[in-house]
Amino acid sequence: MIKVMFFLLFLAFAGLFFIDGPSGKPVLTIDDFKPDLSAVETEQPAAPAKVYKWQDENGVWQFSNQPQDATLGETVEYDGNINTMPAVEASRSTSAGSKPKLSIPSGLTTVSGDQAEQMMDTVNNLQQTLDERKAELDRLGAGN
Repeated sequence: MIKVMFFLLFLAFAGLFFIDGPSGKPVLTIDDFKPDLSAVETEQPAAPAKVYKWQDENGVWQFSNQPQDATLGETVEYDGNINTMPAVEASRSTSAGSKPKLSIPSGLTTVSGDQAEQMMDTVNNLQQTLDERKAELDRLGAGN
């Protein structure tokens, strides 16, 4: 019985391609299922965006599309057709007898090189602590 119902439903749908509507044309055509792309506008390239960057009295970097009265501010211009910036490889510079220091180009982060170095030390120490705890848990689990 269900097969008959599906067959009748299919015939009713297919019939719309053959039955003439009030305009004298079939009610449905294959073109009715094609998207109408004539209304789609092509986008014009976006203009480059200017971003103003400066440090406030607390040393925090601020960003705006309006210039500010900051003596140490800078203007950065971004291509308006992209929403990402290419990654920059941070290099490490060394001086005689000291550990390598992280060198990050200015304007790419709100964290100074020294702060980035401290953050990396914290992450490495955390990883070492986690590895030690996992080894201890594995040792305790092996003893059972």
